[in-house]
Amino acid sequence: MNALRFPLALAAVAAGLTLAGEASAGHRSGPRIADGPLGRPALAGRRIDRDPGHTYAERGVIGRGGHGYRASRDTTWGDGRVDKTTQRTWRNGAQATRTGSAVRNEDGSVSINRSRTGTQGATQTGWSTIYKTEDGYARDRGVSTSNGRSATTHGDIQVTDDTITVNRSATTGSGQTYSRTNTYTRRD
Repeated sequence: MNALRFPLALAAVAAGLTLAGEASAGHRSGPRIADGPLGRPALAGRRIDRDPGHTYAERGVIGRGGHGYRASRDTTWGDGRVDKTTQRTWRNGAQATRTGSAVRNEDGSVSINRSRTGTQGATQTGWSTIYKTEDGYARDRGVSTSNGRSATTHGDIQVTDDTITVNRSATTGSGQTYSRTNTYTRRD
């Protein structure tokens, strides 16, 4: 009896999701019954909303034992900027989140910021800036974690008619430093 109730319940939920998806403009959804772990049936669904400058996508899976997850991605863009947030939430309440942004600055450089929070609450953030120099390109980066670790790095490429020079340097939060320079001869 229980074996019969579960597929019927999944079919009812799938039908409800389909009707809800059809009622909204700019919205697409696609629930289906899929094979879950160990070949057991699971309900898988997705939803996508699109507007100018914004997209929201969500998908999820629920298995027979109630185990599953929901994942979402929210992206906005415009005026030289892109922002993105992704999140995954499990049925037990655990959650992991990532955010990121990229911005084209007035001086032509590009700034990127990222952040990640794991299921245990630990966080990691990072940033980078890419910019043009008189004779090449450069990138400055930094990263820090919730346990107190951090580092910053610099890299640049200098191009002349005869050579390409690559410079790299790094400094950790504890004060350790590293630097390296490589020069290559350009071939005609």
